[in-house]
Amino acid sequence: MSGGTPIRTDEAPPPAGPYSQAIRAGDIVYLSGQTPRDAVGNRLGELPFEAQVRQTLTNLEAVARASGGSLADAVKVTVYLAPGRQTSEFNTVYAEFFAEPGPARTTIVSELANGVTVEVDAVLWLPEESRE
Repeated sequence: MSGGTPIRTDEAPPPAGPYSQAIRAGDIVYLSGQTPRDAVGNRLGELPFEAQVRQTLTNLEAVARASGGSLADAVKVTVYLAPGRQTSEFNTVYAEFFAEPGPARTTIVSELANGVTVEVDAVLWLPEESRE
């Protein structure tokens, strides 16, 4: 692979396909979308929606930590919600992970694969000099 360094952690679910949990390219870290799965990959779709959101963001935070940062370093977040899911319910849990004013964010309502109700990805800014 050229153009970036893959990041992997056992504290988040393994990728469900041929992709990395995250890629670091210079000062930018691209976190792949996380869903409500436990660290070994079991789907947690039977949980209440708020618990699914919390697990999704916990997974995202674990990948951020593995990259040398945290969600506090996020500059962009993309949220995918299944139809019928309330943005207000999502925002309540989201506020537990992202302090105001928070990163730029896009929320998309879309049918998600395999009955998933929520998926979240993020872009972190981690200056190289902060790792020295």
